[in-house]
Amino acid sequence: MFNRRTRRPDGRPRFGDRRTAKRQAAGWQSRYRVVDQAREHVHYADDDFEPCVLLGLSVEGAGLHVTDGDVAVGDHVELDLPLGPHKRASIHLRAEVRHASVDDDASRAVLEFVEVGDLERALLQRLLRDLNHDTSQSA
Repeated sequence: MFNRRTRRPDGRPRFGDRRTAKRQAAGWQSRYRVVDQAREHVHYADDDFEPCVLLGLSVEGAGLHVTDGDVAVGDHVELDLPLGPHKRASIHLRAEVRHASVDDDASRAVLEFVEVGDLERALLQRLLRDLNHDTSQSA
């Protein structure tokens, strides 16, 4: 279900360097769940999600502040990403935890999105464009 991001023959990442992707500050509630890769068919209940706060967002990934649950580097997660700070509509994005740290009973995790579909990518780009527009207007 999850594929590692492959590199081109010249050594560069196939989808670009995620660290150069423009990041937007977020700061709103979201939720996530750790996905068990050993299961062939993944079926989870709605209450399997854990709450988190979306700290930052880019086309390539997201930063989370996790108060409940536990994430570790290498975990595969599904992020239920609201399409704005007070929006009910959301998209589900699969990601791999690339960095995790714990301080004062809360965790921070940096996610890299994997296998993003065309519709999800378009909605994510629109969300980032709207965030950028809101930021530039308030400055």
